[in-house]
Amino acid sequence: MKPVKLSLQAFLMSCLVAGWGLVYVDRIQWGIRVAALMYIGIVLLGLCGLISTPLGLYVLLGFIISVKLASAVTAAVLARRYTGPLNVPRKRVHVLYVGVLVVVTLVLLSVLRAPLLGFNTYFVPTASMAPTVSIGDYIVSDLRAGPPKVGDIVVYRWNGTEAIKRVAGVAGDTLEIVNGELIHNGENLGLFHAQADRVKGPESLTLAPIKVAPGHVYLLGDNRHNSNDSRFMGQVAVEDVVGKVTGIWSSKDRTRIGTTFP
Repeated sequence: MKPVKLSLQAFLMSCLVAGWGLVYVDRIQWGIRVAALMYIGIVLLGLCGLISTPLGLYVLLGFIISVKLASAVTAAVLARRYTGPLNVPRKRVHVLYVGVLVVVTLVLLSVLRAPLLGFNTYFVPTASMAPTVSIGDYIVSDLRAGPPKVGDIVVYRWNGTEAIKRVAGVAGDTLEIVNGELIHNGENLGLFHAQADRVKGPESLTLAPIKVAPGHVYLLGDNRHNSNDSRFMGQVAVEDVVGKVTGIWSSKDRTRIGTTFP
């Protein structure tokens, strides 16, 4: 007698939505438990601060894949052994199950992303931070990194968009650029993460002494000659700093994958 449930369909459904294949074979409670396990695990990883680095992101992806794969294999086996009615459970059960998980996912990745997960990912379309961060890199940021510090690479909001630059100074600091070298509170920090061939032109070589205002940071791009940073757009309010870039989790250049920043 041919099975009335398709193993491949059960497998693919669970790969697409956690536990959905188990619902397909009329193991609704099993499906709910699998989904709960996955979301609770994701939240716990986020609350522990384990997702906001490239390695942590790999762990997260590995965990999600493992849960889905295990439930998919189980659903496929149960489908092969299934002997119940074909139209159980009803379509509305499938719609409700998938709909609830879609809503939970959207809320988790939008409203609750910062407090529960503490990370975000971005694609880099410009070369203002090259070669540290280059066009085609996919970066991960820590949304709970605390106040920005000198040397941090941060994500910030400006004119309705988000971009990345390096913090050159925080509130109260005095900055100056002489011959392309950054003078921070009287201390010469050299080219400050920029390469010599990217420090050219009057805007890169000279900056009159300036004091960072309270509640603000002064940002510079590592690609100093091709960066729209605080030299042109002014200082950035700390409240507009979204997070700290912790590394590159994917890139067109495979040698850059997994690069981390202090």
